[in-house]
Amino acid sequence: MQRSLTALWHTLYLVVFISFVLPLSVYATPTSEPTVLTVVPEYRDRIKRNFNPFTLLSMPTTHEFIFEPLIIFNSLQNNKPEYRLATGYSLSRDLTSIQFTLRRGVLWSDGKPFTADDVLYSFNLIKMFPELDSHAIRTQLKSIRKLSDYEIEIELKQANALAAHQLVLLPIVPKHQWEKVKNPVLYTNPKPIGTGPFTVIESLDDTHYQQCTNPNYWQASEVHIDCLRYPLVKNNDDFIARIVTGEFDWTGSFIPDIERHYASYSEDFHYWLPPASTISLIFNYKVADNELRQTIENIAFRRAISMVVQRQLLIDIAAFGQGVPSEYASGMSQRFTQWADTKITEKYRPYMTFNPKQANMLLDSLQLEDKNNDGWRDLPSGKPLTLSVLTPSGWTDFNTTAMLLAEMLENVGIRTTNIQTGFEEFAERLSYGDYVTAITNYPQGLTPYKYFNSGFNSAYQAPQYPRYAKHFYKDHEVDQLLAAFPTASTVRQRANIINQLNETIASKQITVPLYNTVQFYQYNTQRFTGWFNERNPVASPLIWPQAPERLLHLLALRPK
Repeated sequence: MQRSLTALWHTLYLVVFISFVLPLSVYATPTSEPTVLTVVPEYRDRIKRNFNPFTLLSMPTTHEFIFEPLIIFNSLQNNKPEYRLATGYSLSRDLTSIQFTLRRGVLWSDGKPFTADDVLYSFNLIKMFPELDSHAIRTQLKSIRKLSDYEIEIELKQANALAAHQLVLLPIVPKHQWEKVKNPVLYTNPKPIGTGPFTVIESLDDTHYQQCTNPNYWQASEVHIDCLRYPLVKNNDDFIARIVTGEFDWTGSFIPDIERHYASYSEDFHYWLPPASTISLIFNYKVADNELRQTIENIAFRRAISMVVQRQLLIDIAAFGQGVPSEYASGMSQRFTQWADTKITEKYRPYMTFNPKQANMLLDSLQLEDKNNDGWRDLPSGKPLTLSVLTPSGWTDFNTTAMLLAEMLENVGIRTTNIQTGFEEFAERLSYGDYVTAITNYPQGLTPYKYFNSGFNSAYQAPQYPRYAKHFYKDHEVDQLLAAFPTASTVRQRANIINQLNETIASKQITVPLYNTVQFYQYNTQRFTGWFNERNPVASPLIWPQAPERLLHLLALRPK
């Protein structure tokens, strides 16, 4: 009896010891708790139940994760096509039509089959409602027809060897849902039906939303995460305070002195900063004040502004050394030095070089003088000359850049004010020309074409398009060159077009390029493996909205 009691006490002791002393990982058995990946693709002022993939205000995990694209072109693999809803495409010999073969067996998240009818409907939708066409796809379309249940053919308005790259950016939505929507422009799509891996909005409130797996995903065996979580992050200060706690898994934001303020906190905190595109000061060429607009339209004024800028100082302070000064007056990224003609670079280098003496001379020649002896330059009529600089609140690097620019312009007698707004208002004010100057970045691609096209194509100056060309400078020569690039049949022809774009835009100093930044990408290895990085460069690692390769990245992740 004594031996039995002793054995019982030993057993109870072991149970208590195992339960309270040994680490959880030693004894725990798998639970039903879902694996949740926390992502911060961008900052938002608030969370709204908006999953309409055609609007600029949709939640940042709408594209790719709810609405899978036809094809993803992998920028780190020489634009290799990664087939998703499509299994192939072919261009006609004259490059004026393109056929897509669609994947069979794909279901929408509500169980209905995905077919060519859905693709046909989605393309026709942007023809009926131009406000939904945020990628200017409609400008390429002449007609679209269904060849079979899994084949469509698109006839283009003009020959375009790169048409597929643009066409696949169109979100494909279910016809059986959207044909019942009375006003697709205002529709928020609160209960989305998609073909992507994460279509179920499990929870949503003022602080976060959680988006879980599609029960009918066609590649379900490749999904190893149960849910995505997007926590509301309003600004850079909020982001930096929280990322060091380990709350986030996959992010893409600016962190000053990233080794000190992030990587040093944990051996699981990592980052990769590939080269990126330009940060520029842009001018509003349709600003309401007539005299101010005439001043902005004068190239001597823009060149004077450019020669006041101390670019390395902006990088050292605003970007904490993460970047290089802009070298090309066109704003073309230093990533593309192989595309740059050194003669063009040197021709316009004086306007990209700090030279306050020459800047003052140019400003004086425009009669922008201090007419009332208050220390500030005035417009020729005597009205005060004030440049407001619009930036998104919470974007620390942009806001610091604006502050430094104010000090630099003060040295030549130009008064500035910094207007900080939430990002949605920032984008809206740019779209409708409600600003004087602003600071923006740009998307990038495999070649400089994406920068030039998104930043200077006058077709992109309608409100539904992103902010990049919202300076409203229209140049027929630039538009013609941009239209010619996709139809160029040789490498030499394409290089020549880029050279002409580089010189034309540099010669007119349409914007003031400030510095080339880096792609912001941070990842936490505490809970997941499979991250893309400089040792595993499978595809672009960005989590930013409408960065299609993020779907490839997501499918590569595995919980520890």
